[in-house]
Amino acid sequence: MNGHRATAALLATLALPAATVCAEDGSPEAGRLVYEAKLCNLCHIVAGVSGPMANLGGSLDGVGQRRDAAWLALYFTDPKAAIPNATMPAANLTKQELADLVAYLLTLR
Repeated sequence: MNGHRATAALLATLALPAATVCAEDGSPEAGRLVYEAKLCNLCHIVAGVSGPMANLGGSLDGVGQRRDAAWLALYFTDPKAAIPNATMPAANLTKQELADLVAYLLTLR
């Protein structure tokens, strides 16, 4: 295996567990609490409820139909890797908080 393939294989292996944990181990109820505790509602809208800077982050309604667990996990940990011009900072979350938040957002359909 050449160097580029070995690196790609390693990166794919490292990325898979985070997506798997988010998809399988998260609690939507706990994720809603993470959403509130981390003040995500300051910059986002869910079901018409928003904070004073909702124009920055916009609505999350329907995000569960538009994105999958792997994309959401990537976006929270490295927003610019998912959207190069993202203005959201990387979220400071534990592995469980990340799993819970992703599980919650996947319910927003």
